[in-house]
Amino acid sequence: MQPKIGYLLPTREQIMKGRPETGPLLSLAARAKALGFDSVWVGDSLTARPRHDPLTLLAGVAGHCWRA
Repeated sequence: MQPKIGYLLPTREQIMKGRPETGPLLSLAARAKALGFDSVWVGDSLTARPRHDPLTLLAGVAGHCWRA
């Protein structure tokens, strides 16, 4: 069985810098798909530093990268 490799999008870093744009994250997800990654992950925590909303971001990634 071949291992599956995923990519964790950096959802905190840009928000912590005051730049909450999602465009760069969508580009990273598209690049991960082009490179052959099997999945894209996002973090989530109620107690950690601010980050993008995970479900909204994953919906955006799905619409941007995995269109039928």
